Amino acid sequence: MNNYVITEIDSAQKKMSAYISLLSYRYMNLCVKAELGALMPVNVYLGGESYNIEDVANVYSPDEFQFSVYPKNENNQQEIIQGIYEAHPEFKMERKTSAGGSYILYTMPEVDESRHDFLQNAIKGLYEECCARIEAIRVEFKEHMLEDLTKVGTSKEETDEALQALDDLHERSQKMADHQLEQKQAEIDEALARYELSKTIKQNKESDFDYSKGMRLYQPESE
Repeated sequence: MNNYVITEIDSAQKKMSAYISLLSYRYMNLCVKAELGALMPVNVYLGGESYNIEDVANVYSPDEFQFSVYPKNENNQQEIIQGIYEAHPEFKMERKTSAGGSYILYTMPEVDESRHDFLQNAIKGLYEECCARIEAIRVEFKEHMLEDLTKVGTSKEETDEALQALDDLHERSQKMADHQLEQKQAEIDEALARYELSKTIKQNKESDFDYSKGMRLYQPESE
């Protein structure tokens, strides 16, 4: 494989990889779990200047579904809240106080049936867009590589080898997109199952309680 082909394949790989990375970034921002990277789009405006969240707050994740945001300056708390709200209005927000000072606790929304359908449609749409982009790159590079190789009189065998390398790259990129879709779908399905289990447990506790008497209907048998 000559230097021209190597350079072209490398260029195509970088472009396809960029769209795979973008897909990952977009999936991360369809928050099911509390991933710190999901706060990257947050812009906090102070005195007419825009700041990233790490510039104005310390962020921790006490568990896989929550963020604890500690403002570096408590006077900026409202601006931080506004910045996070604009990026992620779906987050559930609570103001809290601890020995370390006041902070803001964010909890990821539960994945009920409605949110499950929304997320499912969203990840499918983003996946299809990514696949269309990497396919367009394959077609673009195939056309101009074929034209350039023909101009310099490259043999059919060498040309076929170059185009096969491009197809192999496209296939690998497609598999990476497939894997991301499968992972995110599994995460969403698991979240729905967790929500349904929680709802069932709550319903069972409520049905086991006589609110008119303030006592449980079923008492343990005495020995």
